Amino acid sequence: MSSSPDPRTKWFFNRRFALRAKEAPELHRASGDSGFVAHLALSTHGATGWDWSFRLVRPGSGWAFVTDGRLTLFLDEPGQYVPQEAKANDVVAVRLPRARENLYPHRFTLYGGQGGATLSPRFVKYFVPISFDGAGPLVDYLSGRAGDSLRFALHVVNSPHDFERVDTAVLDVGLSDEGNVLKALEMFLKGHPEALKDAQGLPHGTLQGPLGLARAEASGRSDLADGFGWRASAEAAAQGKG
Repeated sequence: MSSSPDPRTKWFFNRRFALRAKEAPELHRASGDSGFVAHLALSTHGATGWDWSFRLVRPGSGWAFVTDGRLTLFLDEPGQYVPQEAKANDVVAVRLPRARENLYPHRFTLYGGQGGATLSPRFVKYFVPISFDGAGPLVDYLSGRAGDSLRFALHVVNSPHDFERVDTAVLDVGLSDEGNVLKALEMFLKGHPEALKDAQGLPHGTLQGPLGLARAEASGRSDLADGFGWRASAEAAAQGKG
């Protein structure tokens, strides 16, 4: 959320969405615990991928400006974007690190090898109760060949003190990519059956989906990462639900 939530929304989010058994911990750094974030970053092994959320602003001879609407980049190395024949305002993919350490508060984000979730017209959210010990292996697995051909955004809590919740990992994926991403996740869980915690319920506004995971459909950038949970909690709190 862009501003601090009111107490009713905060209570609802923590108790009915994140399903915490007790009060949320005081997390003073939105960027997370530096040691744990470094561990997750190392688990990516420096993986890079193609981010298709950019448009070509201005091409030049051996250089180009591109933007995703929030960030503008100057590219001056060969092979940093494709297709090379793109013209101004065309969609292009930019080669970038797949780890996004500070994209969302209190989350470490990993993109798929083909970029983040396709948002149009809607997208799917999976809430994965990954354990503290399972977080690194999950990031490692999806940073490798299993995630090279996929589009998704995986958001893992970035503090060891924030694992007393059911939405420790949030997976955003486009509807057309859902099947392939679920296959990759299923293969990971088969090899790491201990990586999930007992979820003990479903977050408010979700249904049980494939692999026994909480699933919801969402729309718009504001629903990415924790956005959906905060929006659903604010709407429920406004309706007097508890």
